Amino acid sequence: MGIIAAAISGVRRRVTRAASEALLNQAVRLYASASDETLKTMWRLMEKLAREPGTKLEARRMRYMIDINHPGAEWLRRIARGANPNCRRKFIQNLYGNAWFLATPKREEFRQKHGFLPPWLMVFDMTMRCNLKCEGCWAASYKAGEKPELDYDVLARVLRECRDEMGIHFFVVTGGEPFIREDSWRLYEEFNDCQFHIYTNATLVDDAAVRRLAELGNCQLMISIEGSRESTARRRGEGTYEKVMSVMDSLREAGVLFGFSATPTRHNWQDICSDEFVSKMVEKGCTYGWFFQYIPVGRNPDVSLMVPPEAREEMRQRLYRFRDKYPIYLVDFWNDGPEVGGCMAGGRYYFHLSANGDIEPCVFAHLATHNVKTSTITEALKSPLFRAIRNEIPYEGNRLRPCMIIDRPDVLRRHWIENKAYPTHPGADVVLDSRVAAQLEEYAAKVKSIFDPVWAAGQYRTIWPTPPADYQ
Repeated sequence: MGIIAAAISGVRRRVTRAASEALLNQAVRLYASASDETLKTMWRLMEKLAREPGTKLEARRMRYMIDINHPGAEWLRRIARGANPNCRRKFIQNLYGNAWFLATPKREEFRQKHGFLPPWLMVFDMTMRCNLKCEGCWAASYKAGEKPELDYDVLARVLRECRDEMGIHFFVVTGGEPFIREDSWRLYEEFNDCQFHIYTNATLVDDAAVRRLAELGNCQLMISIEGSRESTARRRGEGTYEKVMSVMDSLREAGVLFGFSATPTRHNWQDICSDEFVSKMVEKGCTYGWFFQYIPVGRNPDVSLMVPPEAREEMRQRLYRFRDKYPIYLVDFWNDGPEVGGCMAGGRYYFHLSANGDIEPCVFAHLATHNVKTSTITEALKSPLFRAIRNEIPYEGNRLRPCMIIDRPDVLRRHWIENKAYPTHPGADVVLDSRVAAQLEEYAAKVKSIFDPVWAAGQYRTIWPTPPADYQ
């Protein structure tokens, strides 16, 4: 009877999968039209595909934004109109279909087997080699002879584990500079049912690369920029700004989806978080914008470079205003803690694989207890370190103070010590140093004094508006 029941269950899964794929293909066809009615019909289909409350709500939110004519609706139209057919199809099939809406059965199998849901995405370093040397970047702190990177076969094995056992179809590629590695193309081709967000300085992206990206369709470039020409040149080198602008033009003309990645610091946050900069990025064709506030990590972290707490609050208010004004998906990876229920680390939403193979809880938290050369990703996710991090989120309930590095540095130190974690590169454990710890505690106390009253008063928002409970 057990064999028969298993066979029947397998048939049901295949039938359900086939029906879901048929709906997804219909949604892809509908997205080729940018009319509001077809877009709403497409998201109704996506809501039928979704099985988890969160993904159903996301599909409903997309329809709601169209109904109220929110700039998020124009974001959807921009992608429908501007992306070439390959990129438009993969955007729906991979990012929304495979990664979010069709992943539920695989995620549930994992939960039943291991006792917790797997993360939604993995961030991995293709290499630590880079052709630039930017201030504040930990990749730049490596010496010439110690630039680690993982063999292709190891990377492919890890991606297969994530996709086939956890249902992960969304991967974020960082570094170093990913385009230094020629075999990166092979990875994107082999895993063409997955979506890759590639963080790049864009200086190695030539016309041939743009054509190849258009043919693949499953890669979205997130291009590093510091705001103005002067700020970009100061951090990234003369001529970098001009190269970035040229690559953006080429990507837009080819219909390849892309966005910007900016690192606000004490010195440039005003420049980056300005109407002038955001409107310029929309004009150039960016559909995404990621703000990664400077985090003091690496060999010689400089706490003085951090965005001051008062400025962090001003950034939050500005991004609320920008989202109500511009058709671009903007994310601030600290101020947007309410969107994801606090911190995403420890495999709760994501984890980080370093170029040395270390499985880290966060791209900015350089500690580990497992390495892919001797362990599986699942083993790391089940480790005491990762479980402890997941179980403690959100810290004190305030999702506007989501980070265990800069908002609750005491939590990071405790996890590090209690779980006997090791630093994943020389100097990474500097956050345990009493001097640096004191500076971070002082910063965190100021953030607490600002954001606790805001949280208590409910003066925060998600990235885009949520439909009312009676919205149909």
